[in-house]
Amino acid sequence: MRHFIYTCFLFLFHQAFSRRAENIRLCEIVLLSIFPASTLLLAITNDFHQLLWTEIFFHPEKNIVIYKYGIWFWLFWTYSLVLITLGVYNLLRSVNDFTGSYKTQVVILLLATLFPLVGNTMYVTGLTPVQGFDFTPVLFVFSTIIISAGVLNFGMFELVPLARNKLIDTMKNGVVVINSNGIIEDHNPALLNILNLSKENVIKKPFKEVFAGYESLIKATEEMEAEPQNIEISFEKIKKHYQVHIFPLWHNKRALSGQLIQIYDITSLKQGEKKIMETNKQLLEEIEQRGKLIDDLNAFAHTIAHDLRNSLGSIYSSSEVIKESLSDQTDASFLIEMSDLVKSAAEKAMHITEELLLLATVRNEKIDKKLLVMDSIFREAKSQLSSMIKEYQAKIISPDIWPQSIGHAPWVEEVWANYLSNAIKYGGTPPLIEVGADLPEGGFVKYWIKDNGNGIAKEEQIKLFKKYSRLAPEKAHGYGLGLSIVKRIVDKLEGRVGLESTGRKGEGAKFWFELPVK
Repeated sequence: MRHFIYTCFLFLFHQAFSRRAENIRLCEIVLLSIFPASTLLLAITNDFHQLLWTEIFFHPEKNIVIYKYGIWFWLFWTYSLVLITLGVYNLLRSVNDFTGSYKTQVVILLLATLFPLVGNTMYVTGLTPVQGFDFTPVLFVFSTIIISAGVLNFGMFELVPLARNKLIDTMKNGVVVINSNGIIEDHNPALLNILNLSKENVIKKPFKEVFAGYESLIKATEEMEAEPQNIEISFEKIKKHYQVHIFPLWHNKRALSGQLIQIYDITSLKQGEKKIMETNKQLLEEIEQRGKLIDDLNAFAHTIAHDLRNSLGSIYSSSEVIKESLSDQTDASFLIEMSDLVKSAAEKAMHITEELLLLATVRNEKIDKKLLVMDSIFREAKSQLSSMIKEYQAKIISPDIWPQSIGHAPWVEEVWANYLSNAIKYGGTPPLIEVGADLPEGGFVKYWIKDNGNGIAKEEQIKLFKKYSRLAPEKAHGYGLGLSIVKRIVDKLEGRVGLESTGRKGEGAKFWFELPVK
């Protein structure tokens, strides 16, 4: 019975521990059991055939039983040696497949197997120091002590290598086991892929050395932090994001024996999070732009009806006067005066429409920013306002050389036209206007225009560029889109707008806008 268990079942256990149990089928197990079962039957019936033992007698002087073996015994003993040898061979082959503490378990199992085998061989071959004494049971006790030490000190059989292979090695997430001294005892193939390392550069290496550069992770393992750690690993210009979870490993629920570290690939989650944040940012920008447009349109709505009504009313009244004058045969000079009034009112209505269209265009139109020829742009803006300059007898001083910046020429011309128009309308009598530009600072060129008017009080300045506000209506009747359009244009060109004024009479106001150099 002892040989039956020790040969057949020990061989099967070796196969399972070395991860080769799946190669043995049920029919093969039955075949392996035939020889031991037959031997058991022959042992019971040995008195009839003496195939197992030819003679059994008691030695009175040594007080032991002496066996003389028959041919079947030697066949069975050879069969047992072959099975045990194959099992030991499979264990030795599997050593390279295991890591860390599992190698120690294999060594312990080999020692526990070889001790009884040596004792039995000594007894059968007569090489025992005490003639006729079988040391096999005594060495079985040593095997039990060795296995017990393995169970207590190395957690033997708590997680058999077969289970480890099926679970840990097939995981897509990285797994690392470190002992209480911070040495890597085990890992799975996924970890090697994550770190792009070979097994030799990881196993039995200090955790600090393998994960050098990830100080927060090393600190977390030292302080036993339960919070997940996020790390980034770049390889071949590809950046990946991982989340690391750390779990303590307790020996018999009392002493800390190490830590289990799991590394999850969260790159797709991070990419999705980044995409959501970018989308949210775009939505917020859209909402902000729409809010600005609504504010502009609300402000415009308060004045557009009034201004258009006045312009159209002038056209209507002038047409009635012209009609009556024609019937009364009024002189030509009066008709010319009425005609000029109609023209002026029509021009004003057209200008309102053009500014409204420009307000919508700035928001939606996509433009290519190019190097600006500011001297030419400013001259075109002055040309737009030539009649106004002549009417107000404005004097304008501008530089001969302008610093270069980038933008969209038609839009920048509109900015100058608005600033210049305001400087003329709200300037002194006559208007004295100085235009200039500051050399690039911080990547921007600052263009400015200064008038000699009464300036703008501090409390009035905060209204400009934001919501429609008509300053000094007794001096100029505008329709409230000028500075709103200026800010919309410069924002679109990635620049800034502003003004400087003390609010004291005669010191005027200095309006400016900045455009990027490149």
